[in-house]
Amino acid sequence: MNLKNYKLIVVFSAALLASMAFKAAKVKTTKVDSPADQTKTIVDATNAFINSLTADQRARISYLFNWQKAAVAVKFARTFNPGGSPPAGGNKPAPPQGGGPPPNGGPPGGGGKGGQFPGFVGEQYGKATWSNYPVSDVPRPGLKLGSLNTTQREAAMHMLRELLSANGYDKVMEIMGSDQALADGGTNFVSGKDAYTLGIFGTPNTTTPWMVEFGGHHLALNIVIAGSQGALTPTLTGAQPAVYQSNGKTVRVLAAENDKAFDLLNAFDAEQRKKAILNYEVGDLVLGPGHDGEVIVPEGLKASAMTAKQKEMLIDLISQWAGIINDAYVQARMQEIKAGINDTYFAWSGPLTHQPGKNGSSYYRIQGPRVIIEFSPQGVGGDPTMHVHTIYRDPLNNYGNAFYK
Repeated sequence: MNLKNYKLIVVFSAALLASMAFKAAKVKTTKVDSPADQTKTIVDATNAFINSLTADQRARISYLFNWQKAAVAVKFARTFNPGGSPPAGGNKPAPPQGGGPPPNGGPPGGGGKGGQFPGFVGEQYGKATWSNYPVSDVPRPGLKLGSLNTTQREAAMHMLRELLSANGYDKVMEIMGSDQALADGGTNFVSGKDAYTLGIFGTPNTTTPWMVEFGGHHLALNIVIAGSQGALTPTLTGAQPAVYQSNGKTVRVLAAENDKAFDLLNAFDAEQRKKAILNYEVGDLVLGPGHDGEVIVPEGLKASAMTAKQKEMLIDLISQWAGIINDAYVQARMQEIKAGINDTYFAWSGPLTHQPGKNGSSYYRIQGPRVIIEFSPQGVGGDPTMHVHTIYRDPLNNYGNAFYK
């Protein structure tokens, strides 16, 4: 080997080693944001949005966030004025909700399937209003996206992106896209992306609880941030239409929530399935908006009677809701749910199959010490496979109540 070639090899080797060292150092110094760091990022994004608003807009989007023992149910009459105060007759006791015979009550309003309009029910926690009805039926406090200019709207969506996981944000976009498809097709109530409303409760900060409420038709998020902790309960996700076209592609909203539930049902043996399937029809949400703090008798198959694989499938199904919030808060949330998994029940009502590429028309409920989930196809609209409501609650931490203890 001549001297020239030797020098070239030495130079090349040194460069290669330097490159490897740089990459190694880069890997070592790269870190995932801690919950506390992520909270600061969320606070900064929220304040950036608030600072993009006028003084009048800030006054209309900002509310106090004071602890209360539980939310209260209120009933609204339909109004076609999507803004302003609740119509006269609001704050009346809400009618009973739920499905099927005892132990957990009768169908909504005393009869019918999924949406016989016994009154438009909202659940109020202070000034926050959570509901599974459109904003023209149950007005939400805050500013509508359609009232924001381009810069403000981009800041609002950036804040939402920081509050949610990547999968959670994509899910929200699919739900909003479904709502826009419904609006474009024509409805007799307010719908579409511009009607989605945003409210901020409390002062965004990195230590004490505050909340962002965002939603419209088929979406109602309550996101509480408290230092290094975050909660997303109670929350509504849904869709109408559940399948729609966007940019030449078919979108099926809540597909994983549907398909993974059917997969779990199909994983049961005959005896397990017999316990899981209820002997009566459930036609609507049992613990939907207006039922904060209520306790129902657990029904269905208890997870302690499931195999390890089936429990994993149940946990994965629950994560479709628990994983909507920013990833920084998901691990702690899933630990709470897993700790009580053996005392968690899975109950089913309705058909045992669904068409490929479509959601089913079956109701199911997941009920445990730290989680309540309901998946409820709706009869309103004619095809229950195209219209679904789901709710997600934490019996011990709705509206961040646990963060005050």
